[in-house]
Amino acid sequence: MVRIVRNNAPDKMLGEEDLALFQLVDDITKNEQVIYALITDHKNIIRAHSRIEEVGERYFAPDKIRLVRREGDVTISTIIHSEEEMLFLEAPMTYQDLSVGAFRLAISKGKISQNIGEAKVYFVILAIMMTLVGILLSLVLSMYFSRPIRKLGEITKALGMGAFNCRINVNRNDEFGDLAYAFNRMAEDLELKEKIKDSFGRYVAPEIVDMILSNPDKLWMKGSKAEATVLFVDIRGFTTLSENKDAEVVVELLNDYLTRVTDSVIKYGGHINKFVGDEVMAVFGAPIPNSSHAESAVRAALEIQGQIVELNRTRLLGDVTIGVGVGVNSGEMVAGNLGSQRRMEYTVIGDNVNVASRLTSLAKGGEILISKKTYDAVRDKNRLEVEERGKVPVKGRRRQIAIYRVIHLDEAHYDEPKEETIQA
Repeated sequence: MVRIVRNNAPDKMLGEEDLALFQLVDDITKNEQVIYALITDHKNIIRAHSRIEEVGERYFAPDKIRLVRREGDVTISTIIHSEEEMLFLEAPMTYQDLSVGAFRLAISKGKISQNIGEAKVYFVILAIMMTLVGILLSLVLSMYFSRPIRKLGEITKALGMGAFNCRINVNRNDEFGDLAYAFNRMAEDLELKEKIKDSFGRYVAPEIVDMILSNPDKLWMKGSKAEATVLFVDIRGFTTLSENKDAEVVVELLNDYLTRVTDSVIKYGGHINKFVGDEVMAVFGAPIPNSSHAESAVRAALEIQGQIVELNRTRLLGDVTIGVGVGVNSGEMVAGNLGSQRRMEYTVIGDNVNVASRLTSLAKGGEILISKKTYDAVRDKNRLEVEERGKVPVKGRRRQIAIYRVIHLDEAHYDEPKEETIQA
């Protein structure tokens, strides 16, 4: 109250707006705690007073005034008025650093104590009422919220156990309704991801699927050099074989053939890189390093040839049998994502990949041709039975390369290929 008057009275004082000054004082004294209030000018003459008869008189400080403290430019003291102790507040009034007077206010300490006591009782009653209402409201809200929370917990447990087809049925237009909708969307995404993973895993080793889905932006997806083995499989004379055959029978044969090749590759730790018509490209040792990638590829090649023999027994093309040529080469190549921003694929490229493709074209039906690099990479050559084919020219290379026809690889003491840790 003191600061309000101090800030509003100086300009009215200079403008000799006595009525406005009286209005300020009158508004202040409407508070029942205020005993009196007055405004004096720089000559200490009362210009406005809650008792109108005091206006124009000279102001004299009350007797027995005792200073309590100062807060800025406001002085707080105690005085005795009508045998009652009161708070007495004084503040100078200035206008642009010019002293124009002062404002003084007397407040009843008894009224303040009375109001504080009444306020305490009011707040105690209010606190009790709020506590009771809070307890009642908490019971209602707990019942209102516990059901969807319990459902959410049950569905979360079900999702954790792999039941991605579970959904929350909560028809509410509040945050729980939004949460249920978001949770159902998450469950749908998880179900879709699981379906994609399952479908993807039909063609790629499960370990690679996990790596791609969990870390699609890892460095191993970017182009980097890797020691690996590439295997190509191609049906000899397939166009001629299928020329006069029913299309459905040809498609059934291709699907059976590709399935058998895929299963053989995955069985020995490789992954199918791509299908190009009846030709299949598989990679061993990338992106998951495998120290025995060459031996794994040779074993997969032998498995594939065995599967082709089994396939011919089904007689899908009548009396006509098919033969596949397999080419295998090992060495350093670049592995990583290749393609555009819209479509990319993980593949391997390089001269050693081209050599494997060339060996496939040289292989006759039922043959497995490997390069000297692959032969040298097989650790225990005593278990590998091959036939030397000498050196052959390779397109794009000046020097000829030595090749071998794989006859047999002893299965004794063979350990399944293990994943090696990829260093970040």
